[in-house]
Amino acid sequence: MRKIGYTLALLLVGLVIISGCIGGEKITESIKEEASSVIESYTESQSESVTETEEYTTTESPPETSTETQAPAIWETPWDAYHPVTIDGEQYLIVYIKYYLRVRTEEGGEIYEYEVEKKRGKVKIHVYGNQINMETGEQQKVDLGEFEVYEYYGKITPIKGEGMENPLEFKVWVKERTKDSDTFFLLPSLDFMTLYGAVYMGGGDVIGISITYGDQKFLFYNPAAVGDMSSMPYQEGDIGIISNIPDVGNIYTSWYGFYTFGIWEAIAGEDLYKAKKDSWGVMGYMFNYEINPDGTITLGGKSFRVSNVRWTYTFGNAQGQGEATLTAALPVPIESKGVFISEGVNIFTHIKIEDIGFEKI
Repeated sequence: MRKIGYTLALLLVGLVIISGCIGGEKITESIKEEASSVIESYTESQSESVTETEEYTTTESPPETSTETQAPAIWETPWDAYHPVTIDGEQYLIVYIKYYLRVRTEEGGEIYEYEVEKKRGKVKIHVYGNQINMETGEQQKVDLGEFEVYEYYGKITPIKGEGMENPLEFKVWVKERTKDSDTFFLLPSLDFMTLYGAVYMGGGDVIGISITYGDQKFLFYNPAAVGDMSSMPYQEGDIGIISNIPDVGNIYTSWYGFYTFGIWEAIAGEDLYKAKKDSWGVMGYMFNYEINPDGTITLGGKSFRVSNVRWTYTFGNAQGQGEATLTAALPVPIESKGVFISEGVNIFTHIKIEDIGFEKI
């Protein structure tokens, strides 16, 4: 039996609270309320309404080949960046992804366009700390040496932005790649939980972060993460630079609304290559969706069998619809668009993978 993504909803409540710090308060508050309702409904009742499922065959499905037989058919873990993917019987880690992103945050409003790049891997950096001369009280920036770290890099480039005039780049350096550090890698937005957590909650595994926008720069280093307990964190610049870019708030709120209320949890575990229509829900939360196999495409030098998925939903006072092109071999949609509407909030999001890079395990 299917269950509402309780953990996902809980995570998103925290995320949209943080997003209130960067603008879009009306939008994020509405999303926060809806996500909170998911948790409340789920904890109050474990009963689900079961509806009939209609399965059917389509003559347009491509014939099976030996390669396709080996490929996964079940979409197991949407947005999972931690586990490797299986392509043609080989395992790969997604280490680079480039999205074309379009967002709208109010009914009839302008649609803004961006390119979002993410990459990850080991690099070497110098780590800095702040030391105090206890006799004089003077503070001094010190170079603690060069260290090998795991870097998450992101870049948002405006194509048609609201107020964004330059690319926004950020880097997060951690001691090693973990499931937690991978959480936001595949999302077409900044890694806000990691960024704010490192600065304000003392994330012990985060060595440092860097944010650059035009001639503005923010740097933060955590000496304790590399074993230096005699130096204090070093910081220069103001992390608030991202609060002054309206596009950052637009991207964040539109994307997480789509992330929270998309089809992802509803069809996790489905065979994407078997045509199907289905409905499921609990306590006024209802998804209707259909899966239609649709041939193959080539992306990042690899061939993927794909299906088109369409859905609608109602969720208390919220409603929406969307569509996506998915392959069971990847945890992210190749292309997807959707709209989320709730009491004055009207958000549209469209993402498309322009390029993707793999590292063989």
